[in-house]
Amino acid sequence: MNSGKMKLKIYFILIIEVCFCYDAAAQDLHQTYSYANELLRLEQFEPALLTYHRVLFFGDGAYQEKIYQQMGNCYYQLGEYDQAARYFDLAYFKEENDSIRTELTFKKTSSLLLDKNFTYAQMELLNLPDSLSSYFSQKRDFYSGITYFGLEDFSDSKQYFLKAIPETEPDGRSKLEAVFDRLEKVEKINPNKARILSMFIPGLGQIYAGNWGAGINSFILNGGLIALGVHTAVQFTIFDAAITILPWYQRFYMGGYMGAEKAALDKIASKRGEIYGEVMEVIEDTKK
Repeated sequence: MNSGKMKLKIYFILIIEVCFCYDAAAQDLHQTYSYANELLRLEQFEPALLTYHRVLFFGDGAYQEKIYQQMGNCYYQLGEYDQAARYFDLAYFKEENDSIRTELTFKKTSSLLLDKNFTYAQMELLNLPDSLSSYFSQKRDFYSGITYFGLEDFSDSKQYFLKAIPETEPDGRSKLEAVFDRLEKVEKINPNKARILSMFIPGLGQIYAGNWGAGINSFILNGGLIALGVHTAVQFTIFDAAITILPWYQRFYMGGYMGAEKAALDKIASKRGEIYGEVMEVIEDTKK
């Protein structure tokens, strides 16, 4: 559900309850809290979230400690990662247990990563203490690998992913090295080079980016327009060729080299996505 619509729905329900059933809400607050927990257990995340908001509203701070994390879990499952991060943060400052606080940091980091907020995710990871258990340390390395990948710092990403794989899994580490070697080749694709190539020879930039079909089409189209322009200039005048053919040529010529740059960017993004998926598969296989 859209975050704005969810907020409006929550506010509307709370206003109705304030107006008509405040006493009843105050009397059965513990029951409401138990009901929200049951909804969460049954993975009914939206009604659970609405019920938690009711408890939070009528609880006068008494239930904050208990429900911020559950509310974060609901938002997380509903795909509202910015709200999930917010409530995991609130739960963190209410929690006193260091181990649970660390887990909440990872939950917030996961929300930020899914929201593609890589800079803030990195800040969360850097705020973790140096002395972590092996479980949390490995988890930090894994999340750091994702964070640096999102920030397009693939060298650091590779190092953290390697640290996340146990040394007892040499095959997994070798596979990961091979995947990142392929990524280095992808990163050599230069969108500016694709654009410049198509400026000199229409279609060449698309071919460089691996889009042969678009490259050949661009070459034929622009070549045809040039031939038509020359023919018009010979049969009539250069002025006639300029006013009839030149505007079309400029349009397709400019579209061609701009399309070449986009083709290169699209290819890079596509290959990065494929390689990221392979990285996740390699790491998952080491856990089996």
